Amino acid sequence: MPTTRSSTPPTVIDADRVHALLDAHRLITADLRLPSMLERIVRAACDLVGATYAALGVLAPDGSIEHFVSTGPENDRAAGAFPPSEPAMRSFLEVPIRVRGAAFGELYLASSEPDRFDEVAEDLLTALAASAGTAIENARLLDQSRRSREWLTASGAVARALLADADESALLDVVSQALDIAEADYAALILPTDDGRLKVTIARGVGAEDFLGHVFDPAASPLGRAIIRGRPSATAEFVEWANDGFANRHRFGPSMLAPLVDVHGTRGAVLLIRQVGRPAFRPEDVQQASTFAAQVALALELNDTRGEAEWLRVVEDRHRIAQDLHDNVMQRLFATGVGLQALAGAGELDPVVGARLRRYVDDLDQTIDQIRARVFGLQAAEAPPVRHQRGRYPRVPGTGGGTGAPGAPGPVRGAEADAMRRLGTPTVPDRDQGVPIR
Repeated sequence: MPTTRSSTPPTVIDADRVHALLDAHRLITADLRLPSMLERIVRAACDLVGATYAALGVLAPDGSIEHFVSTGPENDRAAGAFPPSEPAMRSFLEVPIRVRGAAFGELYLASSEPDRFDEVAEDLLTALAASAGTAIENARLLDQSRRSREWLTASGAVARALLADADESALLDVVSQALDIAEADYAALILPTDDGRLKVTIARGVGAEDFLGHVFDPAASPLGRAIIRGRPSATAEFVEWANDGFANRHRFGPSMLAPLVDVHGTRGAVLLIRQVGRPAFRPEDVQQASTFAAQVALALELNDTRGEAEWLRVVEDRHRIAQDLHDNVMQRLFATGVGLQALAGAGELDPVVGARLRRYVDDLDQTIDQIRARVFGLQAAEAPPVRHQRGRYPRVPGTGGGTGAPGAPGPVRGAEADAMRRLGTPTVPDRDQGVPIR
């Protein structure tokens, strides 16, 4: 008995839809940049089932709509409306998009034709959503890899600049790099002052001119207390870190704080802010920014250590010079002066010659006094000029072992004190014993 074959048209239709699904998949994966990929997903879904309108709502961690992409009537796309008001929609379809089993967003479709979406259309969109979920995951991984590489590159460049000389231009580079890589609208470097408060030392982006130079008490500010805690953190609303009565004129929204923490305490923090309506900072963003901040803190610590080493080297050089002046120069001058004075007092010496010798002895007295003053001046100087300034960037009070003041005692400065005790104070025995030349 011959086998009954199905009619050709349904097979052609099914093949066409499969080809359309493959074309949609190729369109989605043509570029792995996430923003443009979301737009292509919406267009591909709309074309695949012949919808009048399509939209993709990306879910935030709290379940709200974080990002909305649509295609269709221009007036409703601008308003972010769904379903559109004109023309009237008579058919609707909603398909979830999942990434690694977690809800990423919802794909919405609408048509002005009644009963436009049948079971086949739903199956096609479900398959498209699965393909889109895989592509989105790959795009996210690529984006994370790119950002990690940029953070690491920036960390190395900033660390080299800070080690060369941690001046204001190097600090400005820290903020600029963080602003660009984090795709933030505002970035600031907050550092402690000599009196234990916090200051917005460097600011870039929206509203930077309003906050640059602002000084505040860390214990009396939610942001300051977050810096004192020394842990990287993020919030969906910057006002959670602001004082009561803060006027959010610049529409600050999602924020991220990356403290500059070393083994002895917190030196400040990098603050990154996006405006309201932009995506929140994700945990991986906070982690990468924290690694960047740790590199900056390490560079500042090494800069301080180099400053201490230079300072100790200058102190030791001064001690050596003072000791050489005493042991070699002053002792010889002293001996020469004693001999000349004895010669000048000889009875058989011509009076004119004796007077001249006594003048030479007076000159030697003055020379010894000048050298003696220089010796004690070398010891008493408190701030020898060095390339890397000691304690330029103090730590926040109440964090780790830092005291928040320049020159505060610490492990390096303890070694400095030991060295000073070891070097001692240059002495001039002839003065201590009250032995003048004459």
